[in-house]
Amino acid sequence: MSLSLTLVRHGESEANVAHMLSGWMDVPLTERGRHELEDLRLSVDYPKAEILFSSPLQRCRDTAAILFPDMLPIVSDRFKEIDFRSLEGTILHSKEEIRSYFVDWVADRPRKDEETFTPVARRMGVTLETTARDCLEKGIRSATVVMHSGIMRVGLITLFGMPREDFNRMSVANGRGVVITFDDDARPLQWRWL
Repeated sequence: MSLSLTLVRHGESEANVAHMLSGWMDVPLTERGRHELEDLRLSVDYPKAEILFSSPLQRCRDTAAILFPDMLPIVSDRFKEIDFRSLEGTILHSKEEIRSYFVDWVADRPRKDEETFTPVARRMGVTLETTARDCLEKGIRSATVVMHSGIMRVGLITLFGMPREDFNRMSVANGRGVVITFDDDARPLQWRWL
């Protein structure tokens, strides 16, 4: 028995628009983000899930309610975004500033006290493998997690042994994501964009 685990990024948030490091801050979706999610619900073939998980942050819970209105998510702190700690709320004003910050972040060179790539990779590797194992032990063959772009990319890199620099080359649009296939021993086999 294998598992199809779909990871979906939350809709556009006010922090996304402001280019803000929001991390664990509870920022809402924008109205445009809500409308885009409604459109995506009708136009994207999201894999049918037997179980739905979500980050506890409002932008993810609201996304789950819009995209999967007939499902009640299991909310878990395991799916929270990168913890930017004292940098949360910081606005990165240009594409160059964003690129520069995340080049340092991926190399484990923190600007202050934020969670860096290596601890996030450990956290997300364990989280995704544990989620897959738990689902398989319960006989679940398809699950969806509404989460955040940062941890989604780190999780993929970790599970599939990709270079950490791929973090800055990957882009996950709001409301989109990836589908990961795990074998019956909860080993990741392959992934594809949603």
